[in-house]
Amino acid sequence: MKTLTAEHGTQPPYIAEQFSRLVDWMEPFGFASATGFALIMNAIYADQKFSAPRLAVVMVALFSLHMLLRLRVLFTRESVIYLCFLLYMAVSTLWAPNINDAANTLWPAFNFLIIMLFFGSLVAYRNLRALLTGMVFGFAAGAAFYTLTTRFPLVRPDDFSYNAIASIYLYGLFSVLIWAWCTKRRLLGLMMAILAMMLIAATTSIKTNLGVLLGVLAAALFYFGTFIRILSRSAIALLLVIIAVGYAIASSESLVERLQEGVDRVTIGAQVLGEREDNSQGTSFNDREYWQRVGIRGWKENPIFGSGIEAFRSDIGITSHSTVIDLLYNHGLIGLTLFYSLFASLLWRLYRSRGSHLGGLPVLVFAGVTCYSFMSLSEPLHYNTFFGVFVAVTAGLLARESHSQT
Repeated sequence: MKTLTAEHGTQPPYIAEQFSRLVDWMEPFGFASATGFALIMNAIYADQKFSAPRLAVVMVALFSLHMLLRLRVLFTRESVIYLCFLLYMAVSTLWAPNINDAANTLWPAFNFLIIMLFFGSLVAYRNLRALLTGMVFGFAAGAAFYTLTTRFPLVRPDDFSYNAIASIYLYGLFSVLIWAWCTKRRLLGLMMAILAMMLIAATTSIKTNLGVLLGVLAAALFYFGTFIRILSRSAIALLLVIIAVGYAIASSESLVERLQEGVDRVTIGAQVLGEREDNSQGTSFNDREYWQRVGIRGWKENPIFGSGIEAFRSDIGITSHSTVIDLLYNHGLIGLTLFYSLFASLLWRLYRSRGSHLGGLPVLVFAGVTCYSFMSLSEPLHYNTFFGVFVAVTAGLLARESHSQT
């Protein structure tokens, strides 16, 4: 009887410990899943059902819940840089030509900052595997919802925003690769990564497809030895996955058509970049060149401080579709320097982590930095929330992994 009592007395602490571990695993999984789904809905319905202010409400609620449960927030160098950038954008409303347009930038920029603080804190203080699994699950749930409601990539939806949807699949590609690095599940990670890249190609987004290609090539050249080791370890699995995915795609005429359109558009984009000639079959590159000339001319009138937030949109009637031109025209050299300091900070972390045994993590980070740097030339990236996730997670991982090895 005493034996039974003693054994029974040890069960509640054990159960409580296991429950605590389960909660510790599930919290970041749930946070990341909810955030991933919210980000996707915001990208799809930015001007309709799920606008940036509504996303801000969701993010503040999630962040507040995290604070109640942990009472800890990670302020990385990158989050401080972006906070300064956001404050400068807010101050620039004082000399902006139309402050009513400021919400087009300030709300997404606020979300960018909250996402950086939120994901950075999750990386630092929560179960890392659960967090990365939640990111993948949130992406998969959002992407599946989009496919079920629009049937993309089997059909092309009306008013299809290929750049916005491509940014979703790029976020998914990043999430899958980081998750595979953390969990060592190479085969499943490869299958999901190839699927994400196929979806990116199907969107026909030139900048995103070329950005991914340049990122891979840059990482392969800069981390040649590590890149070759990764490929050699996964060569057979990669070949099998490519054959399986290729067979599945070849059996669907609509998928083949979507991918062919993507290849054609990317080829046109590469030709334009190489020959610097307009091509009537693609995007209106003449418009982009015009916006570039107007932007540079306007920047020269106020090179240090810029003309104020959303000045380009107010003066021209549309954004320049370029982070560099938008920042120079609206926020001058101060804004340009602050924002691109995020890229410099991540590269500095990579330099400081050289010699550390981080496996494929530096390869992924460098490829991502290269990809987003290229995309910023033809896309307003300074308030792109998916880029905010990338910066927060990579900065947090590099800091966490480097610290654990010292």
